[in-house]
Amino acid sequence: MILNDLPLLVDRLPHLDNLVTTLKSVGATHHTLIEGVVGSAKGFVLSRLYQRLQKPLLILTYQQEQAQKLWEDILRYGVPAERVSVLPAGQSLFLEGDITDFRVIGERMNALHLLAQNEPCIVIGTLEAALQRTSPPQDLLPYQFALTAGTSIELEKVVRRLVDMGYEPANTVTQPGEFSRRGGILDVYPSTAEAPVRIELFGDEIESIRPFDITTQRSVGRHAFIDIAPAREVRLTYDKIERAVRAIQATLAQRKEELAQGENRKEAREAIDRLTDRVSGDVARLEQATYFNGLEQYLPYLVPQPVSALDYLPKESVVIWDEPFQVKEHWERIVTDSHSLRERHWSRGETLDLTPITCDYETSIAQIKAFPNLLFSLLGRSLPEIKAHTQISLHSATLNSYRGRLPQLADEAGTWLANECRVVLVSDQPHRVREICAEVNLPVQPKGSKIGNQPGLYVIEGRLRSGFAFTDLHLYLLTDAELFGSARPVVARRRVAGGIAISSVLDLRENDFVVHIHHGIGIYRGLVKRNSEGNLRDYLLIEYQGGDRLFIPADQIDRVQRYVGGDANSPSLNKIGGSEWQRATRKVKEQAQEIAAELIQLYAARQAATRLSFGEDTPWQVEMEEAFPYEETPDQLRAILDVKRDLEQDRPMDRLICGDVGFGKTEVALRAAFKVVAAGKQVAVLCPTTVLAAQHKTTFSERLAAYPLEVGLMSRFRTRQQQLQTVRGLRDGTVDVVVGTHRLLSKDIKFKDLGLVIVDEEQRFGVQHKERLKQLRTQVDVLTLSATPIPRTLSMALSGLRDMSVIEDPPEGRMPVLTYVREYDDEMVRDAILRELEREGQIYFVHNRVESIYHVASHLQQLVPDARIQVGHGQMSEDELEKVMYEFYHHTYDILICTTIIENGLDVSNANTIIIDNSDHMGLSQLYQLRGRVGRSSRQAYAYLYYRKNKQLSEIAEARLSAMREFSALGSGFKVAMRDLEIRGMGNLLGAQQHGAMVNVGFDLYCQLLAQAVQELKGEEVVEDILPSVDLPISVHIPNEYIPGEAERIYFYKRMSGVRSVADIENLLAELEDRFGDPPKSVWTALAVLRLRLRCKEAGIASIKTEGTSIGIRFAPQARLNPEAIRLLSYSFKGHRFTADGVIIPLTSTKVMEQVEEVILVLERALEEGRKPRNSPPRRTAAPSPRLPQPVLGRK
Repeated sequence: MILNDLPLLVDRLPHLDNLVTTLKSVGATHHTLIEGVVGSAKGFVLSRLYQRLQKPLLILTYQQEQAQKLWEDILRYGVPAERVSVLPAGQSLFLEGDITDFRVIGERMNALHLLAQNEPCIVIGTLEAALQRTSPPQDLLPYQFALTAGTSIELEKVVRRLVDMGYEPANTVTQPGEFSRRGGILDVYPSTAEAPVRIELFGDEIESIRPFDITTQRSVGRHAFIDIAPAREVRLTYDKIERAVRAIQATLAQRKEELAQGENRKEAREAIDRLTDRVSGDVARLEQATYFNGLEQYLPYLVPQPVSALDYLPKESVVIWDEPFQVKEHWERIVTDSHSLRERHWSRGETLDLTPITCDYETSIAQIKAFPNLLFSLLGRSLPEIKAHTQISLHSATLNSYRGRLPQLADEAGTWLANECRVVLVSDQPHRVREICAEVNLPVQPKGSKIGNQPGLYVIEGRLRSGFAFTDLHLYLLTDAELFGSARPVVARRRVAGGIAISSVLDLRENDFVVHIHHGIGIYRGLVKRNSEGNLRDYLLIEYQGGDRLFIPADQIDRVQRYVGGDANSPSLNKIGGSEWQRATRKVKEQAQEIAAELIQLYAARQAATRLSFGEDTPWQVEMEEAFPYEETPDQLRAILDVKRDLEQDRPMDRLICGDVGFGKTEVALRAAFKVVAAGKQVAVLCPTTVLAAQHKTTFSERLAAYPLEVGLMSRFRTRQQQLQTVRGLRDGTVDVVVGTHRLLSKDIKFKDLGLVIVDEEQRFGVQHKERLKQLRTQVDVLTLSATPIPRTLSMALSGLRDMSVIEDPPEGRMPVLTYVREYDDEMVRDAILRELEREGQIYFVHNRVESIYHVASHLQQLVPDARIQVGHGQMSEDELEKVMYEFYHHTYDILICTTIIENGLDVSNANTIIIDNSDHMGLSQLYQLRGRVGRSSRQAYAYLYYRKNKQLSEIAEARLSAMREFSALGSGFKVAMRDLEIRGMGNLLGAQQHGAMVNVGFDLYCQLLAQAVQELKGEEVVEDILPSVDLPISVHIPNEYIPGEAERIYFYKRMSGVRSVADIENLLAELEDRFGDPPKSVWTALAVLRLRLRCKEAGIASIKTEGTSIGIRFAPQARLNPEAIRLLSYSFKGHRFTADGVIIPLTSTKVMEQVEEVILVLERALEEGRKPRNSPPRRTAAPSPRLPQPVLGRK
């Protein structure tokens, strides 16, 4: 029996056959009320109705979250994913202008297109989503088009068509609704697609269509065709624009007259100016037929006839209401709130009119009544507007949780079975569930048994949100939620565009501070092209103290790093040729050696300790890991393997796992804990705060509920009796895992057999506690978790000294945080709060002044009287603050008004709105960090950055706020400013003194110096890993026509500078060909020079440099030509001057590369001879021929 077969039982419901027959009859407008179906059973019934009816179904529900739940349930019961879609409401219901959420538009387009196909499908949405105004089907559907591999197209026409459909051009495609053209390659992210595609042409023929990863921009497979739907819900045509502009200007003139009549002259003038500025700008963009943020608010002018999703419904459709009474209640609340918001905007001149962006309710209900309606109401409450012709009463109920009460489950299941019922257990861990059934003497049907008329207990592998009892079917269905108390997410929604990491492509911008390894700190002024004797090259222009300028060849970009140091103060520039830079680097080298010595001492002590290995994974371990409800990220998997490898060795583990909150560190720790407990040892999880301890206790208990393990909690929020019980359990071994604060380090805590200590956020513990942890490290395994991501450069520097795993991949399915930057406005704050409270969420309100925070709290309480508000700030005692955080985490309060002290490691997944007051006073990294507090679940999160009304922002503050908005538009809601992470990472791992040293030379160079110090102290030879420089009179550059964006060109120059093997060049070439097509000659030449540099390094050649009319080749110190080689080479290469430490080649040909490669080929052999011990007999070879075969770089 599989989960997909379970809905077949629905056929046994009374009256179902009659209902299906009625709904299938042509032209039927019969309305039926079905009462008594609980929430979790609705997906079960609806999935079977869909299979029986084979019609388009529109399900209207009362909340976006409920739409998501129904979608998940229906998919789990076997309805194909491509036939089910969620119809979300657009952002413009509440907020206008700042941001276009292409993800929402894409999902709406997908749902509308699905309905219009007139094929069996299910579309689920709220009433406001279904009644939101849109364009008529004939305006959108005919413009969807498909591109098929192997067919011919006119690329110019396709690009024009994309622009007409609302797609925006971009250098790098990272989110739905964008496209990028580079020669014969077109990247496009269709609004309805899971991932962007790369369309490559050969002439006019589509050679391939390849989906690609937005993070790496590399292709990942092939498609035979791709459907491209409009990126906007409104299409701009000249007729529409002309009509709309006339109507907008008439309304504007009339509204200005009305505003001028206002009593307060100053306010009226401000409102008129505000409205004129806004509308005039929008009209100008409209007249140019340009799509812009906030275009949807002019939809009533562009499409005067009200049109909604109902106009896309085929005649054969069925409309299904999920709790109709609640749907209408929710609709009325939304309409009232959005109208009052619109009225306030209208009175202040922030919006042009009061036309709602949803269709009229009465008219829409008349449309809905033309279809058969099915009304699911638990309590049998219908709508007065839709009278039910038939009523069907069913009997279902939710089930209690039996977590920790397995004997009761056995009793009740025994009663159900005695009453000839079917008991179905649906679990991610079927093997363990069967074991539990055997333990409590419950007979289980054999694997694969069909659920027929026979009563019995069946175990099915699968995942559902929650179970139910359906007495009409004699069915009791229990899931992991009822069995173990862990209701885990079912499936992730559509993949969300995450944007490109700020630290990769976009990390070097004009006017950034940079560090040159030899010349020090300067300002990067851009990538410039210079022509030297007819040869074009790219250079990085760096300006130093006194306006001195330095041109660095782009292929030497590895000698230049973006300066990462303090956030507030700009570093002082160095002078070219000055001694200041040498002094700074010398001082930093000394400090790096100190820390390296300390680390090596710790490393040696740990290497000396031994213990028994924990062995390989048990079957339980495998099953527990498979029950993880998410797909592990690559970094997470690497960290899990690292930890297991450590545990399977015979020396204690001491590993650091770094990664931001929500990146999956806890799961790594959990699997380690399970492995240790399975070997008969105990585990202690140490947290810096009570709130984190409570959070970890919940996670561990839920994930391990299926197994006979005892998880205890030790914190000040447990009663004395509970604490004593846990202490006894640790001493006698009945408690396997204990989660707690530093209370666990008290002297009265004794373990029977402690095997592993997991430390969360060690840097937040006091000195004494850290000392106690140092002692523990020599006795047991220690796994440390840090929410401060440590950059890879630093972890590389410490590799081998500190075992470290870095989790940098954000989890899939996170939505970008929508960010709004505005003047402070009470009404907007109120609306943002009400919107979050409407979906039962929580809000952070950040006000960073303790002296006025209570005044702000009382003001907010007046704005939103029904909200439960609490204040938290750094001047509270530790106990007070912790209590506030604990209560907020457990949803005792709706709004936390706080300073920037918001818990770093705290993961309040229910808090998805953050309002930041006086945001212009905060640094960019601080704003990123604060915004990162929300958006930690599958819900859409919002960040509102306010600054004081009528305040003149400084240039820096304005740039900071626009960067926040820009990175939200990139979709990088969880990408945090790398600069801040690097600084925090440094301070936390290495201490404040090292942080000071780092500020002097910049982060990257500090890491290099630290790595060198570590190598020296370990007695290893320090080899500078830089390729020899090659400066030849040839054009080696990336043309702007080949890679248009400067950031992208810099990225590829960086990739070139990082090449250390022929395989690296092959990978680089593959990426260039994949993303930009066949490289032009100057790029082929640049790659050929890279190959040459690799060969030079291998041979012992230090540099090749053009010197007037000749080329000088200089050997590295350890490489020399012996006299015999000089004589033979001078004979073979007439006109060349060979010495022991170099060669001078006269430029006699235009084929410079071939000429140099010919000499390098023979030098490789000659220098190899020179390196051999002197007493070895010389190898006899003929004089090298001047006409040797040429190595040529060709396509793969």
